[in-house]
Amino acid sequence: MNKKSLNECINEVLSSEMGNVAKRNELIKLGLCAHEIKMLIASVSTPSASKGGFSFSKLTFGVEIECYNVIREMLIEASTANGLQVRSEGYNHNDSSKYYKIVSDSSIQGDNTNEVVSPILKGKRGLSSLKAICDSLATIDARVNKSCGLHIHIGASSLSDEHYCRLVRNYQKLERVIDTFMPMSRRGNNSRWCHTLQGIDFSTCTNKEEIAGAMSYNRYFKVNAMSYERHKTIEFRQHSGTTDYEKISNWILFLAKLVEYSYKHEIGECNSIEEIPFLKESEKLYFINRRTALN
Repeated sequence: MNKKSLNECINEVLSSEMGNVAKRNELIKLGLCAHEIKMLIASVSTPSASKGGFSFSKLTFGVEIECYNVIREMLIEASTANGLQVRSEGYNHNDSSKYYKIVSDSSIQGDNTNEVVSPILKGKRGLSSLKAICDSLATIDARVNKSCGLHIHIGASSLSDEHYCRLVRNYQKLERVIDTFMPMSRRGNNSRWCHTLQGIDFSTCTNKEEIAGAMSYNRYFKVNAMSYERHKTIEFRQHSGTTDYEKISNWILFLAKLVEYSYKHEIGECNSIEEIPFLKESEKLYFINRRTALN
């Protein structure tokens, strides 16, 4: 019989039903140091949907992909071949649950600039649809530059005021860490379309309206609180423009985990990706590699 590897033994402990104290003791027996144990246990100690928390499968999300070199008729043809409904429309803020829309965006630089807006998506089926639109954009050679952004909407109608306020405060605390795996154009206050949250006092905010007021009812922040009034979402605007499915899906899952964690937890001091409490080690590794690539 093959002897289990150390990683197999660690994963067996982490996935077990035993409490954190028992897990810690078992990991000590395996020879792990205190710092390693703390990070591993934190990575699997996020709130569970079965305990009333929020999981990715329960959240709705939407994606806005800014890009150029997009001829609308070509994208519609490529997307139809991939089983998607896509419509060409004038600039609007209408939501759809059935089709993608291609609209104009005057902030994008380049030829044939467009914004591709997803319908309301959910769970694995939503990610599958997102993969299909990214494949379609790749087929027609859609491109991005520094003027492009990626905006993610997370459905917020089911978030209590307390949960919502905690989510915004948690993003603010993580912002400098998030900056490390974003390009320079999306860090700090470098973009006029996604201002920093640093310096804004959210400590006395008790509801969604007060969060929006603290940001002077301006939507051009890394977190846009104004989207709740129009779409019943919270919008995250910091990510740089991309049509790459891996980058987009990893960012969506990061945000979903942040929403889930914020259901009950306030983030304390967090100075690096390695210290983010709601990511598994494999998930941290993805963003660590992004940090390395961008620095």
